Amino acid sequence: MNKINAFISKPRSVYSWISTALIAFGLMIFSVLFIQGFSSQLLIEHKFWGDLLQSISADHIERIRHGQSSSLPTTGVIRSWHIEPNKISTAPDFLANLPAGLYSTEGGYGAFISNENFANTEDFHALIVELSSGRLITVIDINQIENQQNLYALVSVVWAAIFIVVIIVLIAWLHANLVRPVRDLAQQMQTIDPHQMGARISITDKREEIQMIAQAGNAHLERVERFIERERSLLDQASHEFRTPIAVISGAVDVLKQISLPDASKPALTRIENAVEDLSETMVALLYLAREPNTATESAEVTVLHELLPRLIQDHQHLLNSKSAQLKLGNIESTFITAPEAMVRIAVSNLMRNAIENTDAGFIELTLTKGIISVTDSGSGFNPVEAARRYRDSLRQSAPIRGQGLGLFLIGRICDHFGWTLVIHATATGGTHATLDISKSTIEL
Repeated sequence: MNKINAFISKPRSVYSWISTALIAFGLMIFSVLFIQGFSSQLLIEHKFWGDLLQSISADHIERIRHGQSSSLPTTGVIRSWHIEPNKISTAPDFLANLPAGLYSTEGGYGAFISNENFANTEDFHALIVELSSGRLITVIDINQIENQQNLYALVSVVWAAIFIVVIIVLIAWLHANLVRPVRDLAQQMQTIDPHQMGARISITDKREEIQMIAQAGNAHLERVERFIERERSLLDQASHEFRTPIAVISGAVDVLKQISLPDASKPALTRIENAVEDLSETMVALLYLAREPNTATESAEVTVLHELLPRLIQDHQHLLNSKSAQLKLGNIESTFITAPEAMVRIAVSNLMRNAIENTDAGFIELTLTKGIISVTDSGSGFNPVEAARRYRDSLRQSAPIRGQGLGLFLIGRICDHFGWTLVIHATATGGTHATLDISKSTIEL
């Protein structure tokens, strides 16, 4: 039942609906013509002919009783013969010796009886009546009517064949003028290179509807192109405007580190330095992810993971200065991936920072096995349902939700960009276990 409902509710094209309607209409017309032709053939076997023969025979019997046997018609459509004992009769031999009853070459459908001796005769209905003075044979010639009905039946068959041919031609015409042009148009749109500025759909089809769709598509492409150009210009300007103050702050921090400052100011200086690094990484990630993915250029960037991950452990040690937790480096396999180091650094760093924030005592362990980066902590854990909801909602947003930070948003966008998979769940001991599957980017050695 579910399969039937799924089949009925399955979306279908206009072409399929029109084709189905035409086929159903053709079957209906064919059925009507067939029923009409069959019904007209049954008229030959209708009981009306028996009643007519009974009436004609009664009239001819009256003539015989009045001694008018010679007035019986022996030629034409209606013919009668009075067969008297020991007298020669001109009645047909295939009827002369039959017992009383209704006979016909079209027997087998009603009250008429057929006989194998009727095979080579013209079509007729006959009534044989036994009389005291002999027998009366009355015949109605239906050969002309039968030929006319056969002609009508043949005409019905021809019309049915014409309808079938017309329907086939209509379906083929619809395919040639509706389906194929739309498919060609869709194929053109799919083959347009988004990196090629000014690419448009060629409007060569003479059909007005296809031209309207192509023109609307070209107008949309032009609007999108202008939008991308504005976004690209904005990103370029933002990149310049952000890099300058970040460089100034970073330079100022380097200068301040060379100056002898009070011990109370060093934590603040360290926080400024870390914030500048985080902001720089975030800006790089946002600018990188804003670009259209280009496999041809990105594939040239290779990251050595088994060298990067130990450095990340060292870079995040300062976050544990006020905590008793420890950063541990677990099993690290030799792995090379086709992705920029900055993207991997941002994704893993965000996972590590989240683990550190939720762990006051215990450990945070980083491992790399079979193309899967794992970050496990023994912290307070989290609600898996709520985390999954927030992660899913962040992926649906074109920008991160205010107040939730950029960490989860950036990881989600990086995973979408490279085809990676992030899974977060609680451990049996109450901590958190996050796995980042980057196997789609690994290089087989």
